Amino acid sequence: MRRNLQWFLVMIVLMSLVACATTQEKWNKLTPNEKARIVIGDIQAQLNGAFDSAKLQIGYKPEWKTKVVPAFDVANKALADVIQIGKTKSLDPAMVYAMVQNQVSNVLNLCVQLGWVKK
Repeated sequence: MRRNLQWFLVMIVLMSLVACATTQEKWNKLTPNEKARIVIGDIQAQLNGAFDSAKLQIGYKPEWKTKVVPAFDVANKALADVIQIGKTKSLDPAMVYAMVQNQVSNVLNLCVQLGWVKK
């Protein structure tokens, strides 16, 4: 029984490594513009999740409407600007990060200050 479990765990690890290698190969084959679009989607999904989570944790605080919601709005506007630029020219992940990183960091720092996230 123990031998079977060990074999099973080894197979799971090997399958995971193959999946990671396959994902990395697919990522490497993407153009910078395709990678940028994936990064944009990921950042947007993370912001949406962070907003919902923060609302549950600190939505009752007075700073929610005066500071947090506007900070999320600024971050989402920065993403919208990047998407608009992407409609007219090619992007790459570094450009996307450069254009939105400060706004996303500001949101997270504010939430840390309000006790939603621990550093």
